[in-house]
Amino acid sequence: ADADGDGVGDNADVFPNDASETVDTDGDGVGDNGDAFPNDSTETADADGDGVGDNADVFPNDASETVDTDGDGVGDNGDAFPNDSTETADADGDGVGDNADVFPNDASETVDADGDGVGDNADAFPNDATESLDSDGDGIGDNSDWAVNDASESADTDGDMVGDNADIFPNDANETIDSDGDGVGDNGDVFPNDALETVDSDMDGIGDNSDAFPTDSSETVDSDSDGVGDNADWAPNDSNETLDSDGDMVGDNADAFPNDANETLDSDGDGIGDVAQAAAEAAAAKQKEEDEQRRNMIIIAVVAVIIVALGVTMFVRKRGASSHPEVKEYGYGNSSVQPTNDSVPQATPSQLQILNQWTDESGYTWRKMSDGSHHYWDGNDWIKHS
Repeated sequence: ADADGDGVGDNADVFPNDASETVDTDGDGVGDNGDAFPNDSTETADADGDGVGDNADVFPNDASETVDTDGDGVGDNGDAFPNDSTETADADGDGVGDNADVFPNDASETVDADGDGVGDNADAFPNDATESLDSDGDGIGDNSDWAVNDASESADTDGDMVGDNADIFPNDANETIDSDGDGVGDNGDVFPNDALETVDSDMDGIGDNSDAFPTDSSETVDSDSDGVGDNADWAPNDSNETLDSDGDMVGDNADAFPNDANETLDSDGDGIGDVAQAAAEAAAAKQKEEDEQRRNMIIIAVVAVIIVALGVTMFVRKRGASSHPEVKEYGYGNSSVQPTNDSVPQATPSQLQILNQWTDESGYTWRKMSDGSHHYWDGNDWIKHS
């Protein structure tokens, strides 16, 4: 029998009632004539004619696509990233999918880590949203860099228009330079080129460190270290003296009478200067000598009177004896003393000889007399020294 009349008997015809089919090679129920894949039991149709059966073709109606490896709905042929379900396109062809590419149309950029709108490749500070450029390449972004075109400077902390790196005093707007390196800026340093000095408190031109009297403009040196400046110190090289109040060339400390130009010593500590005491002693000696001279004159006068009286008496007696008979004189035996009428001792004035004469350091002229006494000249008289 040939029920479908296709010239193939019904026994041999797998499709006895379908004149268009007789064989089903792959046994998939679709005749080889109608089966696009007669030898593949898994496939029978190829709607888009791309050679891939509709069962295996993810895109059965798109002849350009058959597979979607990453299952993202875009065929591998049209998918720039067939193995990445998150990406399908790379508009700028930089190898980074448009979904992940912050700059999908800029092949030079893909990421903007800090989100500042500048791609990481062009961003000098990709992790700092406040910076993107570093014009001078000093590592400080232009937005923060005080000197964007000077690689040696980036900040001016004190705002004095001198960068911190060049400013010795970056936190002091009044100072930038320290020429002598003493830690004090030139503006505040009275001696900017002298590392030993910075201040001149008394403005005398000598720094306080070298000035023995930094707050006294009239003094700078104390040569003898006695606390009194050389200008005011009468004896600048003698630490024991500073004044000579009476101008006698003996300092007040060594002068027992600092306010008396005529006195400097009080050897015996009695409060009377040696010069005054010597004068007083000389005056006393003179007075004593005058008293002795006066007493001697009195004695001489008395003796003279006595002598005259004796002479007169003897004269009278002789005249009387010549008119009287001779009187016998009696001896006094072997005695060596023979009493006579004129046995009264006669005195003669004392005559002193000058043994030596000199002038002492105080200007007094002295004499040593033959009786061992000393006399000095007080300007008017010779005074005996007691």
